[in-house]
Amino acid sequence: MSVVTAKVLIRTPRESKLMEITSRFISYIEQATPGQIEQASKWYLEAEKVANKVAENLKSNLEVGASVVSAFSPRERWVSNVTKALQYSVGKPVTGLPNNLRMAELALSEGFKALRGPKTNAFAKAIAGDEEAVVVDVWMMRASGLGVDSPSKKQYNDVAQAIRNAAVKFGLTPRTAQALVWIIVRGSAE
Repeated sequence: MSVVTAKVLIRTPRESKLMEITSRFISYIEQATPGQIEQASKWYLEAEKVANKVAENLKSNLEVGASVVSAFSPRERWVSNVTKALQYSVGKPVTGLPNNLRMAELALSEGFKALRGPKTNAFAKAIAGDEEAVVVDVWMMRASGLGVDSPSKKQYNDVAQAIRNAAVKFGLTPRTAQALVWIIVRGSAE
């Protein structure tokens, strides 16, 4: 007679929550239209072109250009973000949040290190070509179902990991999966 042992998976509340968020992101990706998938696959490549132009204007490198673009992103729509980064890069005055301007100034010498917030840092890295970078902003938090717009560090990390998990299921890079969920939840690539 053989003995069969059953393995029982016991999940911590955090593991269960991570699985729940991952499932939400998988559901969003499953409902994506071909047009949304195309937008998501191009979004960061287009943003990288902007960062390269900013870097060229500043006579610097892509890390600095992407960091300057990201520095102007908090509380800005993408079109305004681009406009401010380009104006800044050619020495024109830029209005907006004082902290954004301080981050842009620091980015000139510190690159990614100037961006101490997880969102702005990940955004700069994603723009600069890091396919593993996941940007968690208010739209991603709403998609997560956690019920908060401003995540704690643990929530930020969980949401980023859930996107990485969902990306694997579809053979996407984490940054493209994040862009896709963002586009679906936000309603456009702008």
